[in-house]
Amino acid sequence: MVTKIHEAGAAASALEQLDRADVLHGFSAPCAQASNEVVVVREAKGMRVIDERGREFLDAGGGLWCMNVGYGRPSIAAAAAAQMEKLPYFHSFGNFSNEPMIRLSERLLKLAPAGMARVVFASSGSEANDTQIKIIRRYNNLLGRPLKKKIIARLSSYHGSTVAGASLSGLPMMHKTFDLPIPGILHTLAADYHRRPVDVTTPEAYTRHLINALVQMIEKEGPETIAAFIAEPVTGTGGVLVPPPGYFTAIRQVLEHYDILMVADEVITGFGRTGNWFASPGLDIKPDLISIAKGLTSGYFPMSGCLISSKVADVLYADKSADAMFAHGFTWSGHPVGAAVAHANLDLMEAEDLPGNAATVGDYLLSRLLEAFGEHPLVGEIRGRGLLIGVELDGDRGARRPFADTHRVGGFLSRACFEERLLVRGGHGRVLAAFAPPLLATRADADEIVTRFGRALDRVSTNVEAAGLAA
Repeated sequence: MVTKIHEAGAAASALEQLDRADVLHGFSAPCAQASNEVVVVREAKGMRVIDERGREFLDAGGGLWCMNVGYGRPSIAAAAAAQMEKLPYFHSFGNFSNEPMIRLSERLLKLAPAGMARVVFASSGSEANDTQIKIIRRYNNLLGRPLKKKIIARLSSYHGSTVAGASLSGLPMMHKTFDLPIPGILHTLAADYHRRPVDVTTPEAYTRHLINALVQMIEKEGPETIAAFIAEPVTGTGGVLVPPPGYFTAIRQVLEHYDILMVADEVITGFGRTGNWFASPGLDIKPDLISIAKGLTSGYFPMSGCLISSKVADVLYADKSADAMFAHGFTWSGHPVGAAVAHANLDLMEAEDLPGNAATVGDYLLSRLLEAFGEHPLVGEIRGRGLLIGVELDGDRGARRPFADTHRVGGFLSRACFEERLLVRGGHGRVLAAFAPPLLATRADADEIVTRFGRALDRVSTNVEAAGLAA
């Protein structure tokens, strides 16, 4: 047994060294990769992830917010294998198609919020949002509005990491050193009630504050230049921000007044994450375009898409000019294996009512977190919807003031959770533990998350005190 453990450790070390020598990891500091711990994941089942050293982690972050049905589902693997044997690949350019993609398009339009009419596929959420920009530009060109091209996104948003996706994202660290955002992308205030101005005391007043800022931006830029507004129904990577009541109703009224398209980025919130198939209807969002990815295949295959409303599709399909070709697409758009995987994934979600479970267990997890940590001296706010929940730590809880050194304290939190073998998502520029476990999570899983997080929070408190960073 000792020999086997030693051999496993040696094999893991060899892989880790190869990784340090050969791989450039995303969203990490290259200069630190030579010394950072490398976690080589070997296998996973349900909510449990095991690395090459045999350590087992509870994945409360759902990978990258995407593992909706849980790891190791045999029916999905079987669907992928069967499709690979039958038709492993063909493109969807021109007039070529495949049955899994056609059937998936029909299925998605039935699940989607009312008004969606067409689907165009891609491979990632970033690609989907890039595609949205091109659809928006083409739509306005066809309507004879060449100036109506600017897109308003929000601060603290995340819409991808490509040049266009990162430009839409409202996270400064994604812009710095990459010369972003590209022209034509604007950013208004995030719906971050916890960080509201001190003179704003109610959710209603905060909504008015946000709407006034948006209207001022539109008027300053000129309504004739603003083409679209893009938003995550509940912000994910930027902080798990739940909008105040009435926020999106007011947003919709502004957009309708100025004839501005609404793009709902449901890459994280789609497919059950917030307790419903899509988050938009419950927040009174009536999108013209919807971006989907992550939960579409639960991460089992890279696949994404744009859902296009009748309002937009009718304009695109009415074009009979010499330049009518929709000159856009990707090698893997509508991949038959991806579509087969998506079907198997959706079958599981429907059969097990995973959106309903996300609502029930999400409510339980939120209540347990509030009960356990709602009065903790470091916890500023606990918020969320369904199985998308964030716990944000503050340097001064009473004043709702963040830590002066969020990077350092965020490191304390990340490390403490890791030491408890609890995988969570963070929040850029925030000290945040974001929970987005697989939608099959049980109450027992929720209790285990709370227990492990409690031990991690105790360690963070000790580190903050020792470092002199407490209020």
